[in-house]
Amino acid sequence: MYVKRASNKEIVALSTEQSADYPEFVANNDPDLLQFMQKNIPAYALAASSELSHSEQLQDSDAELARVLEDLIELLTANGIITFTKLPMAAQVKLLNRKTLRHDMQRLSLFNEEEDDSIMP
Repeated sequence: MYVKRASNKEIVALSTEQSADYPEFVANNDPDLLQFMQKNIPAYALAASSELSHSEQLQDSDAELARVLEDLIELLTANGIITFTKLPMAAQVKLLNRKTLRHDMQRLSLFNEEEDDSIMP
Protein backbone atom coordinates (compact mmCIF):
# COMPACT_ATOMS: atom_id res chain seq x y z
CA MET A 1 0.00 0.00 0.00
CA TYR A 2 1.02 3.56 -0.63
CA VAL A 3 0.14 6.05 2.06
CA LYS A 4 -0.44 9.73 2.57
CA ARG A 5 0.64 11.05 5.96
CA ALA A 6 -0.38 14.11 7.97
CA SER A 7 2.20 16.52 9.37
CA ASN A 8 2.27 14.44 12.58
CA LYS A 9 3.32 11.38 10.45
CA GLU A 10 -0.04 9.64 11.01
CA ILE A 11 -1.44 7.83 7.97
CA VAL A 12 -4.50 9.67 6.66
CA ALA A 13 -5.20 7.90 3.34
CA LEU A 14 -4.29 4.78 1.34
CA SER A 15 -3.80 3.98 -2.32
CA THR A 16 -2.85 0.88 -4.25
CA GLU A 17 -0.88 3.05 -6.68
CA GLN A 18 2.06 5.33 -6.06
CA SER A 19 1.58 9.00 -6.90
CA ALA A 20 2.66 12.44 -5.73
CA ASP A 21 -0.08 12.30 -3.08
CA TYR A 22 0.81 8.74 -2.04
CA PRO A 23 4.61 8.55 -2.24
CA GLU A 24 5.42 6.12 0.55
CA PHE A 25 5.11 2.35 0.32
CA VAL A 26 4.36 0.49 3.57
CA ALA A 27 4.18 -3.25 4.15
CA ASN A 28 0.85 -4.89 4.99
CA ASN A 29 2.00 -5.56 8.54
CA ASP A 30 3.23 -2.00 9.21
CA PRO A 31 1.91 -0.92 12.66
CA ASP A 32 0.83 2.51 11.38
CA LEU A 33 -1.09 0.89 8.53
CA LEU A 34 -2.79 -1.58 10.87
CA GLN A 35 -3.76 1.25 13.22
CA PHE A 36 -5.21 3.27 10.30
CA MET A 37 -7.23 0.28 9.09
CA GLN A 38 -8.61 -0.53 12.54
CA LYS A 39 -9.63 3.09 13.00
CA ASN A 40 -11.18 3.64 9.55
CA ILE A 41 -12.49 0.32 8.26
CA PRO A 42 -15.33 -1.02 10.43
CA ALA A 43 -15.05 -4.65 9.30
CA TYR A 44 -11.32 -4.66 9.92
CA ALA A 45 -11.74 -3.14 13.38
CA LEU A 46 -14.35 -5.76 14.25
CA ALA A 47 -12.09 -8.61 13.14
CA ALA A 48 -9.08 -7.13 14.91
CA SER A 49 -10.96 -6.62 18.16
CA SER A 50 -12.59 -10.02 18.05
CA GLU A 51 -11.69 -12.49 20.76
CA LEU A 52 -11.84 -15.30 18.23
CA SER A 53 -8.66 -17.13 17.35
CA HIS A 54 -7.31 -16.93 13.82
CA SER A 55 -8.63 -20.43 13.24
CA GLU A 56 -12.12 -19.45 14.38
CA GLN A 57 -12.03 -16.29 12.27
CA LEU A 58 -11.02 -18.40 9.27
CA GLN A 59 -13.90 -20.81 9.90
CA ASP A 60 -16.35 -17.91 10.08
CA SER A 61 -14.91 -16.54 6.86
CA ASP A 62 -15.25 -19.98 5.23
CA ALA A 63 -18.94 -20.07 6.13
CA GLU A 64 -19.48 -16.60 4.68
CA LEU A 65 -17.57 -17.50 1.54
CA ALA A 66 -19.60 -20.69 1.15
CA ARG A 67 -22.78 -18.59 1.07
CA VAL A 68 -21.24 -16.25 -1.52
CA LEU A 69 -20.35 -19.24 -3.69
CA GLU A 70 -23.85 -20.69 -3.34
CA ASP A 71 -25.36 -17.39 -4.45
CA LEU A 72 -22.87 -17.16 -7.32
CA ILE A 73 -23.71 -20.68 -8.53
CA GLU A 74 -27.43 -19.92 -8.30
CA LEU A 75 -26.95 -16.72 -10.32
CA LEU A 76 -24.85 -18.46 -12.98
CA THR A 77 -27.37 -21.29 -13.36
CA ALA A 78 -30.33 -18.90 -13.43
CA ASN A 79 -28.69 -16.97 -16.27
CA GLY A 80 -27.83 -20.14 -18.19
CA ILE A 81 -24.09 -19.61 -17.91
CA ILE A 82 -23.57 -22.98 -16.26
CA THR A 83 -25.79 -26.03 -16.02
CA PHE A 84 -26.40 -27.31 -12.51
CA THR A 85 -26.31 -30.93 -13.65
CA LYS A 86 -22.80 -30.40 -15.08
CA LEU A 87 -21.47 -29.82 -11.56
CA PRO A 88 -19.95 -32.86 -9.82
CA MET A 89 -22.60 -34.99 -8.11
CA ALA A 90 -21.09 -34.31 -4.65
CA ALA A 91 -21.37 -30.56 -5.26
CA GLN A 92 -24.98 -30.92 -6.45
CA VAL A 93 -25.93 -32.88 -3.33
CA LYS A 94 -24.26 -30.39 -0.98
CA LEU A 95 -25.84 -27.39 -2.70
CA LEU A 96 -29.30 -28.97 -2.69
CA ASN A 97 -28.98 -29.97 0.97
CA ARG A 98 -27.98 -26.44 1.96
CA LYS A 99 -30.78 -24.93 -0.13
CA THR A 100 -33.29 -27.25 1.55
CA LEU A 101 -31.97 -26.38 5.02
CA ARG A 102 -32.18 -22.64 4.32
CA HIS A 103 -35.72 -23.06 2.95
CA ASP A 104 -36.79 -25.05 6.03
CA MET A 105 -35.24 -22.49 8.38
CA GLN A 106 -37.02 -19.66 6.58
CA ARG A 107 -40.32 -21.53 6.74
CA LEU A 108 -39.88 -22.17 10.47
CA SER A 109 -38.99 -18.54 11.03
CA LEU A 110 -42.12 -17.39 9.20
CA PHE A 111 -44.20 -19.91 11.12
CA ASN A 112 -42.89 -18.58 14.46
CA GLU A 113 -43.59 -14.99 13.39
CA GLU A 114 -47.20 -15.94 12.60
CA GLU A 115 -47.55 -17.50 16.05
CA ASP A 116 -46.18 -14.36 17.71
CA ASP A 117 -48.59 -12.14 15.76
CA SER A 118 -51.62 -14.09 16.93
CA ILE A 119 -50.85 -13.89 20.65
CA MET A 120 -53.01 -11.41 22.48
CA PRO A 121 -51.45 -9.54 25.43
